Amino acid sequence: MSSLAPLTGRVRPVVLEADDICVTIRTSSGVVTPVDHVSLQLRQGEVLGIVGETGSGKTVTCRSLLGLMPSGQASHTGSVRYPGVLDGNALDLGRRGMRKHWGRYISMIPQNPMTSLNPVQRIGDQIAEAVTAHQKLSKGATAERVIELMSRVGIPVPEKRLRDYPHQFSGGMLQRTLIAIALAGNPKVLIADEPTTALDVIIQDQILSLLIDLQRDIGMSLVLVSHDLSVIAQICDRVGVMYAGQLVEMAATQDILRRPQHPYTAALLKSLPGAVARDQPLTTITGSPPRLVDLPQTCRFQPRCPFAEDACGTWPTDLLHTGDTGRVRCRRHDELDLAAGLAPVPAAAGPSLPIVGVHAH
Repeated sequence: MSSLAPLTGRVRPVVLEADDICVTIRTSSGVVTPVDHVSLQLRQGEVLGIVGETGSGKTVTCRSLLGLMPSGQASHTGSVRYPGVLDGNALDLGRRGMRKHWGRYISMIPQNPMTSLNPVQRIGDQIAEAVTAHQKLSKGATAERVIELMSRVGIPVPEKRLRDYPHQFSGGMLQRTLIAIALAGNPKVLIADEPTTALDVIIQDQILSLLIDLQRDIGMSLVLVSHDLSVIAQICDRVGVMYAGQLVEMAATQDILRRPQHPYTAALLKSLPGAVARDQPLTTITGSPPRLVDLPQTCRFQPRCPFAEDACGTWPTDLLHTGDTGRVRCRRHDELDLAAGLAPVPAAAGPSLPIVGVHAH
């Protein structure tokens, strides 16, 4: 886990700020809202995790941070800024206006390494394309930079492997290639969208270790997206929990593990081996997430929540403060003991201790 201790006595500066993002898509079935009033900040050197079930809005939120909309039919409100670099709204600039920032300031590792690379182009050429998009280098210098990037992300014998095609790489090596491409412009912010999906547990741990080592060495900020809270808890400073297009909780990782404030967060934890006390059974979340069409502006977790009351059906789901930095969308958060049954987290330990090595899919 990276540290958020002040640098030279200063609070680390904000490098990314999203304010009240809403994304809507008009379809024949109604208005789909994959992102609904999402706000977040990312500081220099911070690792922020975003977790939630499939379809909760994680990927659309992350693409919004790069100024990308899910389709031509999408509309948005809210703003995304890169303080000191882009004070205007990234959501208003479009692809052409954002091109100079992609890769140089903010970069993204896409979700599926198997489909994100050109199958008929050599690995080295694809990395070189990313390098030359950010720097004007000679052919020889470009080749050196490609080999440097491949070595940095742990691809063995890069001088030989750069002439391979994607089908000659394993899933883990393809993921390392995507990381190399994302790092080609030396970004200050890296967004990793489900970087361990479809990889076995050993390779997952290798990729996570690589990402956090790179984050520490380069000093960049990292947004790590996953549907697996055990992955998020291992390396993140803060965690944002998404449900049905909304951030339902945001807090420091230690606080999330010790004292979850939202019933959904607690339910996710209580379904993870190692996160619950040894004498407690694992639990499941009944029901299914709602469809993101014409959603009500009341609590969306209410139909699945064991603590729901009639008043929850009319409460407007405001994002409430919990302590200095925590936020939660639950009207009963201060009266529920959601930590009951969770395994204790040592005060001096990093967040990975209770569930390290456990990947509950």
